[in-house]
Order: sequence, then structure tokens, then C-alpha cells
Amino acid sequence: MLNSEAVSNLISKYNQPFTSKMLAGMLDSDIQEVEHLLGDLAKADKVRCISPSNSLYVRANRYTQGMAPDPRCKWKYDIQTAMKLLDLIESKSYRSVRELTKDFGRSRQFVFVYLEALASISIIGMNPHGYYIKTRLGIEQLGHHIQPGILGVLKRYSGMRHR
Repeated sequence: MLNSEAVSNLISKYNQPFTSKMLAGMLDSDIQEVEHLLGDLAKADKVRCISPSNSLYVRANRYTQGMAPDPRCKWKYDIQTAMKLLDLIESKSYRSVRELTKDFGRSRQFVFVYLEALASISIIGMNPHGYYIKTRLGIEQLGHHIQPGILGVLKRYSGMRHR
């Protein structure tokens, strides 16, 4: 039995188009089982079929189209992605970037850069219970001004204690 989480992890790291046959070879599994899992992942918007005749798939969030490049490292910020991150913060109390990363499904660097950008425009703050949303107004300014180290400053003055 093929684990869908193993397939998801492999696909999330694979940047090239792939077929079910190629994926079955990489996972040493049955092609029909992989095709079934790819169908489930396509319904969950994790993969996209770019050529139905050849059964060619790509990862769904392969390219982020965004706005407002960060002058430090050429990041492009997507407002929809930032809104998803804010929804996640609103749904649960997160105390660290690692906790957020587990539920958000992106890298720690990605989540950290977005949190830094959101904190720089006073969208999020930090209290003893973790990150919280101050306001959603002004999100269109995301990435225009980045204040390096703002998350450390917020954490220091939040009164949050280590567990």
C-alpha cells in the first residue's frame, strides 16, 4: 500500500513535470495505485494535469506569481498566499515559525519571510500566546517595506516564555 503522504512529500520537492509511470518507478510502486493517488491530489489542488493525453503532471504551486519584490533577495509576495497565512494564524494559536510551517505546508524560510513582511506593515503582532492579527487593512503594501529582524523584536517584547 502506497502512502499518500510519501507521494505528497516527493511531489512537493520535485520541480519538473512527471508522469504516473515515472512516479511509480521512483516510489517502486504500482502504476494504477499512483494514478489513483494523483487523481486524489489533483482534486485537492496539490498537482495539476498539464497534458491529459500524456498524463503529464506538475506541482500545483510551482510558480508564485506575486508583486512587490523584496530588494534584499528578490522575493515576490502574493497577497492571496499572505491571506491564507493570516487565516491559518487566526484559526489557531501559533508560537513559532516551525509550528506554522507544519500546518501551512511551505518551507520555514518562506513562512518566516512572509511573517516578517506582514509584521513590517503592522498586520500581525505577537503576544504571550503567539502570533495574532492586528488588522487586515493595508495588505496591498505587502513587501514594499521590510524591516529586518522585526520578528525577533516582537518576540522579545511580547512576554512570551519558552515552553
